[in-house]
Amino acid sequence: MGGNPTRKALRRVKRPAITTVMPRYISQHTIACLTHQALQALIAELKRDKTVKTIRCVSDSLEGKLLCEFEAPDKEIVMAFLTAHNMRPQSLMRVEHEW
Repeated sequence: MGGNPTRKALRRVKRPAITTVMPRYISQHTIACLTHQALQALIAELKRDKTVKTIRCVSDSLEGKLLCEFEAPDKEIVMAFLTAHNMRPQSLMRVEHEW
């Protein structure tokens, strides 16, 4: 007669706070003329700047390519961030799906 015990138990369960997921972006750059030391310094500079969160960067010296992954509210902010660091991406895409 005390009501539904399952419903009472559910009322006591703490619900997780709703969090918004920040969009992620991946940029591709040509780095053929950068030395290893210069590339390390550039990536450290990107990670220090908290305007946009730099998640990771990966490079291939033989191909002369750099891929960077960022979290930011929108694509324009990422472009402004990259421009401020004298980086001109060959492409910049939003990560919509991940498998």
